[in-house]
Amino acid sequence: MIVRREVILSVLAGDEALFDRMREEGLLPWDDEALAPEHAETARVVYTLVHELDVNWAGVEVILHMREDLVATRQQLALLATRLRERG
Repeated sequence: MIVRREVILSVLAGDEALFDRMREEGLLPWDDEALAPEHAETARVVYTLVHELDVNWAGVEVILHMREDLVATRQQLALLATRLRERG
C-alpha cells in the first residue's frame, strides 16, 4: 500500500522542512511512490519528538534506533513463545 506525500505532511502538520530532513536522514525515501504506512508512523514519532518534546536531531536518531531494536526484540520473543507453545 502506498501512502501519499500529503498524508505524511499532514502527520507532520505541514512541516516541509521536517519532511525534507527525514528524507535527508534516510527515514523517508526520495521516491514518493515508495512511501508506506510505516513511514507515516515514523513521521508521527519524529513529529512528536521534535515538536512536542523538543528533542534534538541526534536524540531523535537514538530514540528511533532504540525503538527499532525494541520492536525486533518483541518480534523475536513472540516467535520464541510460539515455538515453546508448539513444543508443549
